[in-house]
Amino acid sequence: MEELRNNPATESERAEAGETGLMDIFIRLLIHWKQILLIVVVFAVIGVVAALRMSRLWSVTVTLAPESQSLNNSSMGNLALMRRFATIPMTGSTDAMDVTIFPDICSSTPFLAALLDVPLTSYVSYEDRMEGKAPVQTTVYKHITGLDGMKKRRFSLKSLIKPLLAKKSYSAPYTGVKDPTELPKIASEVVNVLRRFIEVTVDRTTFVTTIRVVFDDPLMAKQLADTVCSRLQDYVTEYRTSKAQADYEYYVILTEEARLDMVKAQAAFAAAVDYDRSAILQSAASEKDRLRAEANLTGQLYSSMVQQREQAKARIQEERPVYAVIQPAVLPQKPANSRKRKVLLWAFAGGVLACGWYGLGKDFYLKVKKDIKERME
Repeated sequence: MEELRNNPATESERAEAGETGLMDIFIRLLIHWKQILLIVVVFAVIGVVAALRMSRLWSVTVTLAPESQSLNNSSMGNLALMRRFATIPMTGSTDAMDVTIFPDICSSTPFLAALLDVPLTSYVSYEDRMEGKAPVQTTVYKHITGLDGMKKRRFSLKSLIKPLLAKKSYSAPYTGVKDPTELPKIASEVVNVLRRFIEVTVDRTTFVTTIRVVFDDPLMAKQLADTVCSRLQDYVTEYRTSKAQADYEYYVILTEEARLDMVKAQAAFAAAVDYDRSAILQSAASEKDRLRAEANLTGQLYSSMVQQREQAKARIQEERPVYAVIQPAVLPQKPANSRKRKVLLWAFAGGVLACGWYGLGKDFYLKVKKDIKERME
């Protein structure tokens, strides 16, 4: 090895002859092992500094299993038969909203904008509570923008939109979501930041939905995951039941109109019977028969509308989806980003660069430099 170090022409001659092989690269690495180790140590130190300044992120996962629509329709159909609502058959229907579009719903601007006002509470350990430290009450918007005054490291959520916060034109206080399609620029940037920390995936085989929320506070991550889960269920429930709810309200109006017509017809028939009690004219008898038939018809119509109304009411429950929470949101005990991993990545990167340089890069650089010098001469 000492001979090779003192005779660098041997390596260059082999490189010029195209005889560089794995053994030659290995020998070069052995020759420069001290330099490689030094570079690895330097990169490891850089990784330690970066890890210490890194904001800790906490991950919370919620798993949902949606109810089968076929079973739901079957149970509600049996309920309808038990209630003898045979006027409108309860037939199965396809889902009003496909489970596979849940990720698109949770990444949409209206859905995320509605999360900006969600209240959050910072995590305080038991030791800090004993020392009198109280949790901070804030919101998603205030926490991401740093308006809650919580201490943050340099690489935090606030740093993602720090250039915008420095502009006076965007320093106005946030007053809530009025129109999610016309958000202020700062609120729109906060929504974009929030979109990066909420991930929803759906297994296309089992249709199990997984909601993963990453945040810089463990308790806030849990609260936000719970909120996203409940908001998603409410969103889908409202979408699925909106048509049935509109039908129910329509039948309520028709039922009330039919009841008023029935009461009016029955009152007219009763008045005709009382007024013409002693009359023997055929015209009076015909008028009473007409009023009697009209009263019977309005009564049947009212009875039918009552059945239709109750049927529509049952339809609302039929369309309401049910989700089984397989994995609820749990307070994370360990951060999602590991500082040790960051240090190892920096050290590994330094090792790869050093090995690449002393194994092949240095000779290639010297060869190119020599060729350029010869051409210039």
